[in-house]
Amino acid sequence: MDKRKFIAAGLVAFTLLYAGVVRSFATELMSPATQLGEKKLHAEVYYRHVMKQKLTLDVSQTGSFRVGNSTFSSNSASELEAEGSGNGVMSKVSFQPFDTPIQYYLVGGAGHFDLKLPSGTYSNKHATDNPGYILGGGIKYTLVPYTVVTPAVSLDISATHSRYKLTSFTSGDGRTVGAINQEFTIFEIQGAATVSKKFLFDLAGEKASVDPYLGVKVIRTRTNLDDNSAGGHYSGTKTDIAPFFGIKFKPFPYQGLVIEGSVLSELSAAVGLTLGF
Repeated sequence: MDKRKFIAAGLVAFTLLYAGVVRSFATELMSPATQLGEKKLHAEVYYRHVMKQKLTLDVSQTGSFRVGNSTFSSNSASELEAEGSGNGVMSKVSFQPFDTPIQYYLVGGAGHFDLKLPSGTYSNKHATDNPGYILGGGIKYTLVPYTVVTPAVSLDISATHSRYKLTSFTSGDGRTVGAINQEFTIFEIQGAATVSKKFLFDLAGEKASVDPYLGVKVIRTRTNLDDNSAGGHYSGTKTDIAPFFGIKFKPFPYQGLVIEGSVLSELSAAVGLTLGF
């Protein structure tokens, strides 16, 4: 490993270590550990569905939110184990400008989000009617490049900001349904380690490839919930780890399919198209 690669590996390793102590949350990788190549560009457009994600909100007796003409106060617990779910359409653009296997990427998209907050023996549901947005970016370093014999290993760090307008409230017992005016934001920084092995083969006269991958993400989430009607404010931070796995299949040199899923602290799945140039 030359001096430039050693410095780059040190910077990425430090950033991943730092991710364990700052606010972060899981984001799809949608790519294996395999290096792109100098001045190569990749893009993914995909649909994501989050069945469940663990969140934390700190509350106090002074917290409140409004539904119609009624104001609901928070309970006396200091911390609530909330649960989020949702779906959306995302895009990711990656670029490797130099021979050193460091990729830079931007991510963005829009989607719906539902938040469940525990209240006694049931959970109240706060939901979106219109999609919110997700914006961010990151850096990826291929620590061990792919060869015909050996798998690739990469380290990844990214940050995203998400904002949703929660406009619909349904109580857990179904007795109260109404409109709300709340803003829910998530600041996410993610550290991930990925291992993948690329296989090349001929398919209908074209050079095709399949690149399965798996890894683990460091997850720590910072969330904020603000009620614009009653002035209530809730926030929380949660640390977790989520294994993930995926596969990229390219039947053509510049087009393909990518599928990814994660488990444990986040249960999610994503599928989309990948384009390479």
